[in-house]
Amino acid sequence: MLHQLCAEIALHTISYLPLYSLYSAALVSRDWNALIAVNETTVYRNAAILHRFIVEDQLHAGSIPDSWKAYCRRQSEIERGWRGKAPSVVRELTATGTVVHRIKVDCELGFVITTCQIGGLFVCDIKSNRVLWALPPSHVVHYAHCEYDRGYIIFNRHDNCKEVWRCTVDADGNRHPETSPPDKKMLEASIQAASNFHSAETHQGHFKAWALLRLPETARAFRFSYPTLLAAAMNNAYLWDVPSAQLVSVIRDIQRQHQGQSLATIKYVEVNDLYVFICGARGLRIFGRENGALLYQLSTRELSSATWDVLPQTRGLASSVVHPQMLIHNLHSPSSIHGEFMACHVSASGNDLAVLTSHGRLIIFPNFPRLFTGSNVVHHRDITIVLNFQPFSSDGDISYYLAVGDRNGKLAVATRRGIFLISPDFDFNRLTTDRPPEPGLSVCRLARFDHDRLLSSISCLQITHDGVYFTYKPWRASGELDTDQHADLPDVEVFPVVDEDMEDGFADGWEDEDSDDDVDLIGMGIGTLGAFHSSFLCSCGLQIPCTLISTTGFCPPIQIRCTA
Repeated sequence: MLHQLCAEIALHTISYLPLYSLYSAALVSRDWNALIAVNETTVYRNAAILHRFIVEDQLHAGSIPDSWKAYCRRQSEIERGWRGKAPSVVRELTATGTVVHRIKVDCELGFVITTCQIGGLFVCDIKSNRVLWALPPSHVVHYAHCEYDRGYIIFNRHDNCKEVWRCTVDADGNRHPETSPPDKKMLEASIQAASNFHSAETHQGHFKAWALLRLPETARAFRFSYPTLLAAAMNNAYLWDVPSAQLVSVIRDIQRQHQGQSLATIKYVEVNDLYVFICGARGLRIFGRENGALLYQLSTRELSSATWDVLPQTRGLASSVVHPQMLIHNLHSPSSIHGEFMACHVSASGNDLAVLTSHGRLIIFPNFPRLFTGSNVVHHRDITIVLNFQPFSSDGDISYYLAVGDRNGKLAVATRRGIFLISPDFDFNRLTTDRPPEPGLSVCRLARFDHDRLLSSISCLQITHDGVYFTYKPWRASGELDTDQHADLPDVEVFPVVDEDMEDGFADGWEDEDSDDDVDLIGMGIGTLGAFHSSFLCSCGLQIPCTLISTTGFCPPIQIRCTA
């Protein structure tokens, strides 16, 4: 028996048990229950690592929760929400400005950054739905693309420059980089913004002009992953160290012919500590950052026609917002037409890569470095998972946006058919019997956000640990979707509500994730905040992730948020 083993061996053994197995073990044996209770911190810390709620090598004093057991409970419910096994809530944000173009979210500091089609930049508090700080349209250009990470905002101007603004709390006491200081226009805007919001009790969400990066040529796309800004021109890629505002390397001839293939128009770029990813209409290329060498390339012609078709599922819908989808292998007639590559993203772990095509194919590369490193290099068709969001038709381009989670490997895809949430499980419980069904991931769709004309207006989609944010048309005060593309409406946020009495009565352990009996969906409430300000509340007994949605057209953004 497990409890008769020495403590070290027993604890090592149960470190491979998923949460609901720990719960079951504690129920069937007093000795096991005692073993788990006495070693609660160690047991649930190991469970958090097993479930990938936290990465072991990223543990530090500031990341350790007061209770690992409570932490696992919260994260488990968030995960249930992602999979449509617990209800979600939608809420409208009204402070982010109208005609929102781009969205960035800082969950730790609790604010959302938006740029607008008509110019300007807003930083808004997610909880209170109020403006914390802003730059006017006279300073931020129309349709400005915005990047954000670890306290740095970067956006483009009409020239070849990128403005860098730094969180005021971090910038105070530090001098501007000498090589690329902000210009007079930035400094004046910084002083004016500080004056406009000087009465704020704190400097939360406030920024200061930090640097002005002058690119040697016009950049077609740029991406910021702290501390590196990648900006790609037609034939060269430039990498900047943002804190020091220094150009650290240049990868040249990214468009050169290789095996008769080129990238064509650059659609998207991505970067991490080791690699640079250039996504062109006809090809994807991966370069090494150390020496700029081309490590891997893939053309649209090489993609497999074998896919997992994503289809609606009508039974067992525990959530009114997040609906699980069925995955059926090659239900459609295989087609060799995939459209163009349009976006790519690498996971926060640096292990997995996702690429979206214009025709609704999402190609996922688990542990993608296997394609070009190590002694056993694999072919992409041996490891890729292809999801087909257009299984029954060939209507051409249907894809709008691809986003990757900030730490949990989640993906979100916006297409003409809807907004989909993808939860990969490639490594989860590999050493247990709790392996996910093929193809090793689950897909859900956001219900009530499926109007094809309104979906086409999505200009940005972001996904965080506990929510999804995107531009979308809001509802009328009557509770119906407003299909008037010129209605001046506010943002919407969706968030879960926790009934404290129900939470207190929640079991100390976790039941089987496949059980549908442990979710109590109380209902859906609709409250009107103003003529065009509608708030949607779905009340549930358990806390779950929240999705954010922002409106476009002549509307502010909508937010749906799931929090534990």
